[in-house]
Amino acid sequence: MKKLLLIVLVALLCQIIVAKHTTNVILSGRADAQIKEQMQARLTELITEFNRAYSAQKDIILDPHNFSDKALKSLNEMWRGKSFICPETELILNLIKRTDGNWEVRNIPILYETKSDNVMDDEIVVIFDADGVIQGVLIALEREKYIKMFADAYTLQDRRLREIILNFLENFRTAYNRKDLAYIEQVFSDDALIIVGRVISYNQKIPDRLDMPNLSLNDGKQIEYVKLSKSNYIDNLRKLFQKNRFVKVEYSDFKIQQHHAKPYIYGVQLNQKWRSSTYGDDGYLFLIIDLRDEDEPIIWVRTWQPGEFIKPGDAFDLADFTLN
Repeated sequence: MKKLLLIVLVALLCQIIVAKHTTNVILSGRADAQIKEQMQARLTELITEFNRAYSAQKDIILDPHNFSDKALKSLNEMWRGKSFICPETELILNLIKRTDGNWEVRNIPILYETKSDNVMDDEIVVIFDADGVIQGVLIALEREKYIKMFADAYTLQDRRLREIILNFLENFRTAYNRKDLAYIEQVFSDDALIIVGRVISYNQKIPDRLDMPNLSLNDGKQIEYVKLSKSNYIDNLRKLFQKNRFVKVEYSDFKIQQHHAKPYIYGVQLNQKWRSSTYGDDGYLFLIIDLRDEDEPIIWVRTWQPGEFIKPGDAFDLADFTLN
């Protein structure tokens, strides 16, 4: 009798554990009822698979019919870099119609496997095409910043361009989190200008590699600006990815500027929080993005400045660069 009772208790416990890691999704939105039901089922299946694989410490097993080839590859790469779980048992989410004809579902909470205090929780966004096939799973930008970004979009064209930039930034950020060097290399122009600022002491030799003055601080230090080629930057990034078990990049407080004479050129200034298994920093990231090909934006300029020593008004922006 005791043995039977023990078996029943174990079975009940297993059911509780399984139920705990099942996330049911309910979608609201003006999509076709059949397509919406399909997206809802696929999203429930996807998030529940995250939970199962996380609990079992296994690879995710995905139905290829539910994904584009690109989305399937990217998601597997993301999972190998860092697994995660959705803590909710039920999610009621909105389907958002995009100007490119696709749909997206935002505000899906996740918790990472790492217990480091430096790594915070996130939200993901899942993008579907018009037929309900998953086209991407990305680490989402902060919800408040997303709302603010579109609050002052006065025209459909303005909203469409902001949507393209937002999608690009979420793809760009997610590429670092999944250590996708191929994507990062692809989005930088071969002639990209990459500037990295670092704090050094006065007694160190300061090479003026940009033909610009270094920034003097009040505590006996200076910020040295180092210019890197695209190949230098990618090589450095490759080494960093190899020696870190995980990389987590977060963006916040972003500001978008459109070039006054070249309307396809945008400057994006944002705060970047970098966390990895061996290193972490906070700073100001600035990108100049070329949207002439809206399907494949190109980065012409990337700068980073240490946040601890730079005032927000002193961070690089579009006015600091002359475009020919």
